[in-house]
Amino acid sequence: MPVPQSLAPQAGERDPALPRVVAVGFNKCGTRSLAQLFARAGHPVVHHKLRSSWPSRLWKPRRIGRLMRRNVEAGRPVFLGAEDYIFYGDLIDSSAQGSFDANTLYKHILTDYPDTILLLNWRDREDWIRSRLRHGHGEFAARERRLRGLAGRQELADVWRREWDQHLAAVRAFMASRPQQLIEFQLDHDAIDDLVQRLSAYGLRPEHFGDIGRSRDRQLPAPLALAKRWWSHHRPRSQG
Repeated sequence: MPVPQSLAPQAGERDPALPRVVAVGFNKCGTRSLAQLFARAGHPVVHHKLRSSWPSRLWKPRRIGRLMRRNVEAGRPVFLGAEDYIFYGDLIDSSAQGSFDANTLYKHILTDYPDTILLLNWRDREDWIRSRLRHGHGEFAARERRLRGLAGRQELADVWRREWDQHLAAVRAFMASRPQQLIEFQLDHDAIDDLVQRLSAYGLRPEHFGDIGRSRDRQLPAPLALAKRWWSHHRPRSQG
């Protein structure tokens, strides 16, 4: 199934009767496929970047994670400026200047929007680490090492491993008193039909879910692969 050109319908289409669903797992854990699942059911979604129109996108924060972080720092509701969506996913804000994962703001989300459903999307941890190390042809991992002052990939993998364990444990502990608002989805083993059933009010369809994020594993002609790798490591990136 091809990916829609835009995973974010225009703001204002959100059904106010439906709670927001926020994927609080990490990137590289099916967030794009989950966004497609909601988008193809007609819901406005935001996946990593806010798709504002020109020329407003020149000065507005484009990453949802950055918007969330700045709102919390300023004492504003966490989704202010992006409240008209049903699904939120891939909340990391990684740039040349810093890295912050807004999936850690789940307590703020539930304080500001108490009916929100948290979707804890996860997969085999070691597969996730290998996927992150390959992400952007290695540029993402190299940037994370620089930001964290780490010498090698193994050190970075160890840090990610600790962050993974701590985050999943913290989310589960916090949500133990409100289990009806936490849905876990393990990509390797859980059936998409079960997730669709848990979220039956949203009109989701299992056939709209697919593994659409593993482009790095495709076999590309050598010149094209080299060009993509060079662009991943040298393209201009946000300094904000």
